[in-house]
Formats: sequence, C-alpha cells, structure tokens
Amino acid sequence: MVSTKGAIVKSFVIDRRDAMLSFPAESEFFGAEIRAKLDVDVRTFLELQTIGDSSSPSELKDAFTTFGDRIVKEWNLEDEDGKAVPASGEGFLSCPPSFCIAVITAWASQAGGVGEV
Repeated sequence: MVSTKGAIVKSFVIDRRDAMLSFPAESEFFGAEIRAKLDVDVRTFLELQTIGDSSSPSELKDAFTTFGDRIVKEWNLEDEDGKAVPASGEGFLSCPPSFCIAVITAWASQAGGVGEV
C-alpha cells in the first residue's frame, strides 16, 4: 500500500512476461526453442536500439551481448560438436548472425504485443 496525501492506494505490481520463441517447420532454425524475457526495463530496451541503429562493430557486439545476458533465459542450443551453448551473451555471440537476427526478430514481434502471451 502506498500513501498519497493521507489516502491509501493499493500498489500495482508490474508483471514481467516471458515467451518461448520457436520457428516454423519451414525455417532453417526449426527445433530451436528460446525462453526469453518479453518485458525489459527501459535501459535495456534503449541499449538494444543499437542493433538497428548502428553499423559500429563494437556497439553491435554490446547490443548482442546485452540481448544474450538480459533477455535470453534458456534455450536448447548445441554447437556442431553436440556441446551445449550457454544461454548468455557469450553464447549468443557464438551463434551465426542469421540465427541471432532471427531470434531478435521473433522476440521483437512478441515483445511489442499487448496482453497475455
């Protein structure tokens, strides 16, 4: 409860949504499943804007690392040797660019939605 000028107002809790990102059968990434945070803080959201707005390799690396560290929660990825790829910024950076862009695109299409996922 929060008090404003003597009145007690019930607190509102902001629920943070997650989503399971997956790809259709015709996609080259079919079978990959990524659990990701949909609702992030504004700081993270603004940092991720770099992905679309920059051509600087350093800024892009920072944005992809941020995505892997702050948005990716878990996934079922393995490398070509059958070793699990960590669900982290470093793990995200070890994936092919086409995969990373597909994941971010899938995330962005769901993160922009309103209501239940």
